[in-house]
Amino acid sequence: MKDLSIIQEYMVCSVDEKGKIPGYSTEKMVCFVAAGILELQSEGCIAMDGKKVCVTAGLPAHCQYLEPLYRFIAERAPVKLQKIVESYLISFTDKHINELVNAVGDSLIAMSLAQAGRPGLIGNRKRYIPAPQTVRSVVEGMRAELLEDAEVTDETAALVILLEKGKNLKPYFSQYEQKEIRKKLKTIMDQPNGRIVREMVAYVENIMVVASAAAASSASV
Repeated sequence: MKDLSIIQEYMVCSVDEKGKIPGYSTEKMVCFVAAGILELQSEGCIAMDGKKVCVTAGLPAHCQYLEPLYRFIAERAPVKLQKIVESYLISFTDKHINELVNAVGDSLIAMSLAQAGRPGLIGNRKRYIPAPQTVRSVVEGMRAELLEDAEVTDETAALVILLEKGKNLKPYFSQYEQKEIRKKLKTIMDQPNGRIVREMVAYVENIMVVASAAAASSASV
């Protein structure tokens, strides 16, 4: 199977059998957007300066599925992280989040790793159904690194952290396996060379805190 990025793998593992992210739930969508921001950071396109996001380089050709998110940031940079979260997750319109979901979903279809599902009744949202072998390949990759003896890469650690925070591991791993995965990640974080994984956990938790604060602020208006 062709190599997938973190946000592509996250989408593959988070959609249901109808090809939608169930209910566009807050946790799942926060982690979806977080995956996109994390990718843009790892590609050197953006940087975090305190609570603001700055553009540091153009978007590489192989990351065009992140163009909606990159464009949003570039047009407003430097932009507060809270502004991104509010616009993507707590806005009165689904325009921004739908653009990103469609861009990532269309990239999977272009690679023949997913097919279009029937649009939803609300907002005519497009849906994307990953091929069974695509899901199996991603899950088996996580299983090999976190439950067997393979080395755990930073990319796999990031994906599992996002899936765990987004409550997406349950369909693929038993409760026992989930506990073992958390134990292995903690072991990695406790090691001197576990800095990157520690930073990723802190990063995702920070975005979730920002999302919770933004949601509370929106509800009080």
